[in-house]
Amino acid sequence: MALKTFVKISEVNNLSDARYCAGMTVNLMGFDLKKDNPTYVSPENFMELTGWVSGVEFVAEYGNSSEDAIKESIKEYEIHYLQTDNPAIIPLFTDFKRILRFDMDKVTDAEEVKNTMQKVAEEVEFFLFESGNGNHYKENVVNQVLDLAKDFPVILGFNIDDKNVMDLVENTSIKGISLKGGEEIRPGYKDFDELADILETLEIDDTVEE
Repeated sequence: MALKTFVKISEVNNLSDARYCAGMTVNLMGFDLKKDNPTYVSPENFMELTGWVSGVEFVAEYGNSSEDAIKESIKEYEIHYLQTDNPAIIPLFTDFKRILRFDMDKVTDAEEVKNTMQKVAEEVEFFLFESGNGNHYKENVVNQVLDLAKDFPVILGFNIDDKNVMDLVENTSIKGISLKGGEEIRPGYKDFDELADILETLEIDDTVEE
């Protein structure tokens, strides 16, 4: 099984998401490691979740956490990528692949975003654009991000559904997409409808006729 594009899953905090997404061969699995967030994953929970999956790299999602907070926390996790909303953090953690995230709900100046990307481009693996509140944005806003993808390694994390995902993958320059995990309805039970619709649309049919 494989997917037609690079896929990151953000804010994974339960075993249902972790096992399902790993089974669907996503590339990156992100965990919220900022302690004051409701989706925070403790070191113990992280070990429990990641012990059940393989073939995927793990992302430490720190939002706007300070350098000191990250240094204190990150040593307790075995991760491959560090994700931050703060470009000043990027040069300080050269031991990890780095993702700079832009929250579309807070972006006000597209030119400022581009300038920031240019400054850290050589130190960043991907630039991630997400909506922290799950907002849907107008076409002109999406097009601004897609224009940036022509010059930078952009992962798109908003305005995605099973109806438009193949068009985005096949007809734009984005490097991949990002989707969010969610809470379990009860332990061991999860409604995967929206997530599954998108991932199954991206699934490559590797059946070979004899």
